Amino acid sequence: MKENFKKVRLSEEVLENIISLAKKHFGKNIKIWIFGSRADLNKKGGDIDIYIEVEDYTNILDKKLDFLVDLDIKIGEQKVDLIIKPPNSSDFISQEAKRTGIRIY
Repeated sequence: MKENFKKVRLSEEVLENIISLAKKHFGKNIKIWIFGSRADLNKKGGDIDIYIEVEDYTNILDKKLDFLVDLDIKIGEQKVDLIIKPPNSSDFISQEAKRTGIRIY
């Protein structure tokens, strides 16, 4: 998936931090997409939209908050929209994030 790093408007360091912290908080059996404006090389600015597919939904709100706090410490204060869903979610945002996003892990 590292070849996809060049397809998003985030540094390799930020992407590696997202991946390592996601694995720390949600386990290794996850999939991660960057979507929204950061997945479009022709756009500028924008928040960081992250979609994470997780198998273990136990204590998901606590895990989400811990991830966001750790990410803020690692990459600095940035607007981050984090969506966490179980595999095979069929709602609109899940389909859209996977269709238009760039998978990084």
